[in-house]
Order: sequence, then C-alpha cells, then structure tokens
Amino acid sequence: YHSGWLPEFSLLLSCLEPRRNATTLRVPCLMLPLSLAMLSAVRGFARAPRAARMSAFDGIARPDVCILGGGFGGLYTALRLASLEWKGVPKPRVRLVDRNERFAFLPMMYELTTGTASCWEVAPTYEEVLNGSGVEFVHGDVSKLDTETSMVSVLTPSHGELLLPYDECVLALGSEPSFADIAGAREHALPFYTLDDALQLRDRLLVQQRAPRAAPLRVVIVGGSYVGVELAANLQSWLGAQLELTLVHRAAALLSSSREFSRLVGVQRLEESGVKVHLDTTVLGIDTHGVTLRDSCAADGAEHAAERRLDADLVVWTAGTKPSSLASALGLPLDERGRICTDATLRVNGCSSLYALGDVATLVDARGSRPPSTAQAAMQQADYAAWNVRAARLGGPTLAFRYADLGEMLSLGDGYGSLTALGAINLQGPLASLSRRAVYAARMPTTKQAGRVGLSWAVDAAAGVASRLLRGHSHDKAA
Repeated sequence: YHSGWLPEFSLLLSCLEPRRNATTLRVPCLMLPLSLAMLSAVRGFARAPRAARMSAFDGIARPDVCILGGGFGGLYTALRLASLEWKGVPKPRVRLVDRNERFAFLPMMYELTTGTASCWEVAPTYEEVLNGSGVEFVHGDVSKLDTETSMVSVLTPSHGELLLPYDECVLALGSEPSFADIAGAREHALPFYTLDDALQLRDRLLVQQRAPRAAPLRVVIVGGSYVGVELAANLQSWLGAQLELTLVHRAAALLSSSREFSRLVGVQRLEESGVKVHLDTTVLGIDTHGVTLRDSCAADGAEHAAERRLDADLVVWTAGTKPSSLASALGLPLDERGRICTDATLRVNGCSSLYALGDVATLVDARGSRPPSTAQAAMQQADYAAWNVRAARLGGPTLAFRYADLGEMLSLGDGYGSLTALGAINLQGPLASLSRRAVYAARMPTTKQAGRVGLSWAVDAAAGVASRLLRGHSHDKAA
C-alpha cells in the first residue's frame, strides 16, 4: 500500500501472484491497525518533505509537464514525478492544475460528513501537500487543450486566463455526477461525490437536526453501490433515531460489483441499523417534497399504475457518475461512455505527448483486463504514468500498466467496517474499521500528512479502546 512503490516491483509481485492465496497471515488483531497507524506516523516524521534542490540544469530551459486534475491520479502522478531521479537531463517543471484549493481523500468523506474525521486530516490544501516538492500548483479551470501548439488554457480566479505550455501532459480529469436525465434530480437532489458535497450535506443535516421536529428527519439516498451503502450506514450510525433513512436502488441487489463478503456484511449492517431498502426500484422524478418511484420490473403498459410517492425532507444522489465533460471537448479518441482511450502505457491513442488515467480513461492493461474506476486503481496508475513520462523524456522503455487488486474496504459507521485483502483476509467490525483507517493513513499523499494523520488516528484508536475497556469494567462492577 506504500505510495512510492515502483512499477517494476508490481511486476515482480505479479509473478508471485499464484502463490499469494496459499499464504495465511496471522497477526494479533488489535495490534495490526494500531501498528500500521504508528508506522504511518513514523514514516511522516522520519521522511519530512525537503525543499527542492538546485540542479546543474536550473539555468537551462526545462521541459514542462502539465497534470490536469488533482485527484488521486493527478496528485500522486505529480508527487511521483517530483521524486524520480533525472540524471543527465533537466528535471521537468511540473504543474498541477485543479479547480479546487484542497485535495479530497474521497474514501474518507463519510467520516467528514459525520464529524469523525477532520478537514485537515482528509482534505489538506494543495499548497500544503505540495510544499517542498517542487511541484507548482495552479488553481483554476481547464478551458482548452491545444495539441497543435502544446498549450493548456486555464481560467484562474485571480489572474484570468493562463496559457501553460507542455512537453508532456497528463489528463486526470476525474468524473462528475450523472443524473441520468431524471426529472428534478439536478435541481432538488444533493450529490455526494466531492469535498464540497460532503460539507454541504453535513451543514444541511445539522440545520435540520437543530430545528424543532415532531418526527424524524426523512432522508432518501438514491443508489445502492459503494457510495450509497457506506453513506447510508454512516448517517444512520450518526443520527440514529433522529433519522428515517431509505435507500433506493434500481438493481435487484446492493453492492452488485463488490466481493460477496463485503456485500453480505454491508447488507446485514443496513438491516440491523434500521435502514429501509427499496430494490428493483426506478426513480422517475425528484421534487422539493420527495421522490416518485416505480418498480423496475413493471411492465411497460403498467407504468402509471406502478408509480408511488416517497416523501422526504432531503434527497441525496449517489446513483452514478460519468467522465468529466471536459474530456468530450478536447477532440481526443473516446469510447462509448465518453472516456479517453489509451494504450496499456496510459498514452492517449494517437497522441504521443498525452497520457490519461483514472475515471476519465479506459484501457486494457498488460493482463488483458480493464481496471475499475477506483481510487486504488488511480493511485497505481499514477506510478506508471510518472514512470512513462520520465521514460519519454529520457528515451527509455515504457512499462505497460498492471492492475493489482489489493482488496476492498467499506466504512459502515460507528467504528464498524469490512475489509477483504489478497483473497485471504476477511475482517468485519471495529477491527476492520481500525485497519481501514490505518491503511488510509499510510496512503496519504505525503510523508508529512501520513505522519500527522497516522498519529492522530492512532491516538483516537487508543482512546476508543480505553473507553470501551472502562465501560466494560464499570458494567462488571455494577453487575
């Protein structure tokens, strides 16, 4: 899970893959997440970011690398490029462009909404993250990419339009909500995909929570994939009896793309917490008072008879995303879903100086499979993108991307989670939740951030264990 692993190391691991499932890992349950969190802290304090060093080529024209998009794929590519050795050639000038001022560690947005994680932990500013790395941050919206002049146009809030030249350009534009042309969805539903979405949802819920109410707050979440299920579990855990939560999903089962263990744990958690689940249900429209539904399996001639209303004080949309709309405006080769087509080295088809990765890209990797649109895949692609950009500048061999499925982790509220890893480890409950936090602390973008977050979460974990022990001791004395 280390953010600095080399593509060659991934290649070596892939050779050992058939033996991995035969290995059983035995560790003391409580010490695993605490040890990982402490290792993250040590990693941060032992390897604090250093100021960019002067080079013999600093007075010579340096090549320009522009990275468009500061999510997992873009930010980790920029930091990886800055950490690579550039012996014998000028080190490139790396610019990272993003419309936001903060990097959002998206898998932890549920905890940010419920108040169990702080903004500084899971959404540091780009200026803070990139300090001392040598990467320049440009705050603005990408408006145009001119492949003939190798120029990127960026609209900034403070300096107007900037023109950024590039020798190599990495497209990590990410995705945006897809409302599937549902009437009223864009106007009346609150999406949950970004840092701003998470903070806005928290504000809305706090306002509703503080208002005098005769009945629980009615919230409908549309979409039963990872985001919808994890959000539902966390909100129900946070607000409890103050909340009447309903999850609406078009398919016949929740978490249809997840592993069976994760799906079973997630469904059980929702049932135990009292979340109402409507499967095989299509949303026809959303308005200020709730949603209009229809059974997905209803016959075409019975559409109106099958319609029903579900009143709600708040509707949250988690029912799907699409590639950034900017991708379709760049004139690059796209697939039927609007994703940029690349080869296995992440180079855009027909464009020698452009690379694409993450949610905005599609490719067949060296194993012949298509990587999923996840943060895990984007972070792995970032290592390869940085390596191949460097290879292009040095004239060296490029590496075909190989996706390594390391498992999946779910946040299910109130210190509860599920974790599957390497085909041999299945965890659920508080231990899985602690392990998830420890892994994410280790995967923070910089050593400094990993150290701060790892130490903070290790202290929180230790305090939580001590609190549970004290409560158990008090209960035993009362008995």
